[in-house]
Amino acid sequence: MTTRFPARVRAWLVDAFYYETPGQAAGAMADATRWGWLPALSGVAAGAEQARGKHSETAPQETGLSG
Repeated sequence: MTTRFPARVRAWLVDAFYYETPGQAAGAMADATRWGWLPALSGVAAGAEQARGKHSETAPQETGLSG
């Protein structure tokens, strides 16, 4: 098994990083970009929601009185 492992890793790397056409490479780059940014964007959305909630808790409350 250990003699076949490096060959399997090499085959996986070749399949993962070498493409026959520029279209295949572009599709792979689009997938990597999409799935790489998705967790970051969801984290930003969660942080914004948390900040919005904290802001509404600490904002001065309107009493309806003037002056």
